[in-house]
Amino acid sequence: MNTDYEEFESKLGYTFKDKSLLRLSLTHTTYVFEQKKDHYESNQRLEYIGDAVIDLVIGRKLYELKPEAAEGYLSKIRSIIVCEESFAKLARKLGIGDLLLMGKGEEMTGGRDKDSTLADAFEAVTAAVYFDSDFETVQSVVLKNLDETIKLAVDGKIFLDYKSRLLEIAQIRNHQHKITFTVTDERGPQHEREFDVEVYADDIFLAKATGRSKKDAEQKCAKAAIETYEKIFMVK
Repeated sequence: MNTDYEEFESKLGYTFKDKSLLRLSLTHTTYVFEQKKDHYESNQRLEYIGDAVIDLVIGRKLYELKPEAAEGYLSKIRSIIVCEESFAKLARKLGIGDLLLMGKGEEMTGGRDKDSTLADAFEAVTAAVYFDSDFETVQSVVLKNLDETIKLAVDGKIFLDYKSRLLEIAQIRNHQHKITFTVTDERGPQHEREFDVEVYADDIFLAKATGRSKKDAEQKCAKAAIETYEKIFMVK
């Protein structure tokens, strides 16, 4: 498969010397299995390195931005920036989904727009930049692409704990409701587990979501439920 990565590289802010590294970073496990290739020919190993690289880059940036902040604060802000949601949003902006090599079954079930897949691919791309260049370069690329997210997180404009927020607004309004989260399904191998969760206000359905852990699914579910709750109960 010959792919022109020029537009993507322009958006990313980095041109690869070794295009095979970029291709590897965009190769999903389902493609590897379908093509009967070895497991290491997917982007999972790069994803592992990319996660560590981004953690260090963002951790260092926050350390420099907030010289008097405590470790707890720095960890909290980093967790808002370095998360599946922010990476998936960025991956969509970069057009990563369209470039992914994946199995036909995964593609048919919406794999190209799945948050977990997109987030993993962004981490893998980051590792590919690192291996194709050096730490200073990948640091520049990461900060360029996550600049807006960093600013919003530091300014307190990104809310992370949506579950707590939903429980809070359900109790402070005139009509108090019992919020219930229910796991409706879980599937996949242990290392790629997926959970489906639904949330209700009393017996009124609010939202459903899928995540790579029960906690992740509940947070996504709660985020969607807040908007629904406010519409139903006219919260202002």
